[in-house]
Amino acid sequence: MTSFNFILELGVEEIPASYFGPALTFLVNRITKDLGAMGLPFDKLKTWSGPRRLALGIWGLSDRQLDLTEEIIGPPLTSAFDANGNHTKAALGFAKGQEVSVSDLFTLNTPKGPYLAVRKSREGRPTALALTETVPKILEALPFPKVMRWGEGDYQFVRPVHWLLAVFAGEILPITFCGIRAGKVSYGHRFLHPGPVVVVTPDEYPSRLAETHVLADYEERKNLVKQEIVKAAALNADLVVNADEDLVAEVANLLEEPVAILGHFDSHFLELPAAVATTAMKERQRYFPVTDDQGRQAPYFVAVNNTRATDLDVVRKGHERVLRARLEDARFYFQEDRKVKLADRMEDLKGVVFHHLLGTSWDKVQRFKELAKNLAAQTNPDQKSVVARAADLCKCDLVSGVVGEFPTLQGLMGYEYALADGEDPIVAKAILEHYLPIRAGGELPTTAAGAILSVADKLDTIVGCFGVGLLPTGAADPFGLRRQALGIILIILDQKWTWSLEDYVEKALLGLGSLVKTPAKEVRQKTLEFFKTRLKSHLLALGVAPDTAEAVLGLYGDKPPAAVGRALALEDLKRAEGFRDLAQTFKRVVNIIKKFGYRDEDPPIALLTHPAETDLLRAAEVIKEDGSELIRQGDYPGLLNQVATLKGPVDLFFDQVLVDDPNPDLKNARVALLAKVSQVFELAADFSKVSAV
Repeated sequence: MTSFNFILELGVEEIPASYFGPALTFLVNRITKDLGAMGLPFDKLKTWSGPRRLALGIWGLSDRQLDLTEEIIGPPLTSAFDANGNHTKAALGFAKGQEVSVSDLFTLNTPKGPYLAVRKSREGRPTALALTETVPKILEALPFPKVMRWGEGDYQFVRPVHWLLAVFAGEILPITFCGIRAGKVSYGHRFLHPGPVVVVTPDEYPSRLAETHVLADYEERKNLVKQEIVKAAALNADLVVNADEDLVAEVANLLEEPVAILGHFDSHFLELPAAVATTAMKERQRYFPVTDDQGRQAPYFVAVNNTRATDLDVVRKGHERVLRARLEDARFYFQEDRKVKLADRMEDLKGVVFHHLLGTSWDKVQRFKELAKNLAAQTNPDQKSVVARAADLCKCDLVSGVVGEFPTLQGLMGYEYALADGEDPIVAKAILEHYLPIRAGGELPTTAAGAILSVADKLDTIVGCFGVGLLPTGAADPFGLRRQALGIILIILDQKWTWSLEDYVEKALLGLGSLVKTPAKEVRQKTLEFFKTRLKSHLLALGVAPDTAEAVLGLYGDKPPAAVGRALALEDLKRAEGFRDLAQTFKRVVNIIKKFGYRDEDPPIALLTHPAETDLLRAAEVIKEDGSELIRQGDYPGLLNQVATLKGPVDLFFDQVLVDDPNPDLKNARVALLAKVSQVFELAADFSKVSAV
């Protein structure tokens, strides 16, 4: 079969560097999904990007869609016919909606039971027509944090659109987007080759762009940035460049032809804390800091340009002049900050609004200070005074000049100022660490005080936001509650704390008092479900199956170490020979309890005289006692293995004893015995939710 290729490029004004990743991921996922739904398989797909372009190439498309036959499911059979065997309104409505006769409907057996369905065939259309219809819709749906309008039209996109290239099988697709009609023309480097360049296939796209000083492949561009900065730093043999991966990725999205240059700044700026100068370079100018061969900050930096200038000295001096102004500002703020002790800034927090519904930063500190002291008393009593002092000081740098200029230095400047003021180094370290982790997979607090303070601060934020209705919705999470909840979970796991999240959600609620506008019961429930969702995501990332996660979260979702330990142990047990029979036995116990119910949690021993009954009761009591000790030790594999030994006594009980005895008292006693057995199962998990059996 003959195959054809497709090339798409959208040319725009410079897009912010952070926007590319989500947009390209969406583009790949959406086009793959749409092509599959349209019956258009392909061989290969690749994206390219640059500050002024987003591009996509697809290889191996046929000239027509596949002819498709699909089965469309309608109402379940139970609601499709009435008592007389006639079609109901649900069945008739389904047929009408699918534009078929009820005689065309058939019964389809599904995992959920029999349903009415209809089989419909669709003749494939030309691929060019299918692409023409779907590509503009995909471009319109590209996700960007912000969009803008331009000109006199009503177009909205991340930046003004200047050109659109869309070619399938050598022919231009009749597509229009944001008022721009598609063609075969792209454009090169804004300064080095601003003219047009014709592109008709994805194979030639990278090479044709390279001729115009545009390196279209992001990974190649990123590698070139690394090579350039290393080469620039190597001009001085004693220097080592800090090739920060995040900064490399950002710079690679800002440039089309990277060229690095080594610059210098006055040595007296090294008197600043290293993080201040580094932040001024990286965040304000996208420069790469440089150290000497001993790892100490050196008065040099590497800047990456988008053009190879004729006179690099002129470019270097320009970079040095700009950075000097930044560092002068930073030094001024730092010197002014040092005139006031960190502790003397506490009152100033009363003028900093955390959120208009949740009070000032001073109010917030008072709340999570009490929460942290309570947590310290439970987990690390010897750290209580350290935690209290660190809580008082941890937000004071928010009103400092340096943090006002460089907000990402919050916490770090508090650490620097606390040390300079003679505070206990442990207090200073807790101030630094209470913001951790600042991103997914980020560094966790290394001190108990820092961990306690971090959890208390984050928990106050989460419960406070839920209490006043500031809940995350879809992809929108302006207060970073998902990240903070996961951070709390990871800290608890790292510290191996065994206390209940539910208890501390309740304490945080009490601390918020009258600020909470939503009923406390609802806040508590939604907050705990929020944590369980984050914990489930963490379990899935660890390779735990969804049914295993559900089996432990329903019982232990507010105790992360208990949930994770049980889930991993259960996953191991599921791989063991005989687990299917074991789970079926446990499920049988649960089903019988649900069927008959039970009234007596402490079955009268006198009625349970059959050896199978007394042996099962004895085994359950022994395993419950031993299991409690294993839980205390955190030996969850041992716990699961111990619980699994109940299978034999339970099977023997079912073989030799009739639960539904004519004697109601005896029946109740036997059901209650099974309830005791079920409680032993639940030391490990809710086996009724384990579906992979």
